[in-house]
Amino acid sequence: MSKHRGSAIWSGPVPTGKGSMKFGLSGPEVPYNLTARVEEEKGTNPEQLIAAAHAGCFSMALTSDLEDAGIDGNSVTIKTEATATLEGKADGFWITEIHLVCRGTVPGMSDADFKTYAEKAKKTCPVSKLYASANITLDAALI
Repeated sequence: MSKHRGSAIWSGPVPTGKGSMKFGLSGPEVPYNLTARVEEEKGTNPEQLIAAAHAGCFSMALTSDLEDAGIDGNSVTIKTEATATLEGKADGFWITEIHLVCRGTVPGMSDADFKTYAEKAKKTCPVSKLYASANITLDAALI
């Protein structure tokens, strides 16, 4: 088992305050604020970090599945973008959907086989499992 840390600090009232989130004990620190979260203004917000974490985990899981199938990981390139949707509901805000767009280069693989591996990774990557309460969709194709 491995444990990984992140931290955050917030100052001021939510509408005008600001904070910063830090990756790990000595990783980068990024500022965040409400306008970046609900008005899509410049800046960073937790949902962007959730999307990035999901894209990273999914890409690694897909590459691992391909390697398990005997494909040389050195020949594989996986690029994934994720969009996390934050939606207000009667009981508060929810991340209701995460849409993954994955493009890959896997020499000798058919697009249909790539999509099959991508669907498996979508279901089995640890971050997908964590975010199972959201509708996770996938658009996968070879380039």
